[in-house]
Amino acid sequence: MEGGVDARFYAILVTSGAEVNVATIIAERARALGLDIRSIIVPPRIKGYVILEAHDPGDVYDATRGLRHVKRRRPLILKFEEVMKLVKPEVEIPALKPGQVVEIVAGAFKGMKARVIDVNQSKGQVTVSLLEPLFRATATIPIDEVRPVEE
Repeated sequence: MEGGVDARFYAILVTSGAEVNVATIIAERARALGLDIRSIIVPPRIKGYVILEAHDPGDVYDATRGLRHVKRRRPLILKFEEVMKLVKPEVEIPALKPGQVVEIVAGAFKGMKARVIDVNQSKGQVTVSLLEPLFRATATIPIDEVRPVEE
């Protein structure tokens, strides 16, 4: 779903550390009662919240009513964009500059050392020249597949 009007996202405040248990209980309860809970999300970077996608707030209330670890009865309504920010992993992009030596940590050239030729931040790519004595070549690879080497 891409932010359509037929369903909303509701953030439920729960006991920190009990998010997965609460999500499991909500899923079982929704299945047993025939509630229209479309998805259940346990955000990896935020403790104490479970996000439900549902059309009717009454279904959210019925799914969470009487649950031991639910702290607030009234859920927070979230926008699709806010949910995506919580769910998408943040990739830490290393600060690279031309001439710097890096190690390739993934892909076909994993484990090889290379020298940075060009960095394209907008595309998330780096062009490198491999420093292996038997395999001299240049390659353009994703920037998250390299890490700077301490010299």
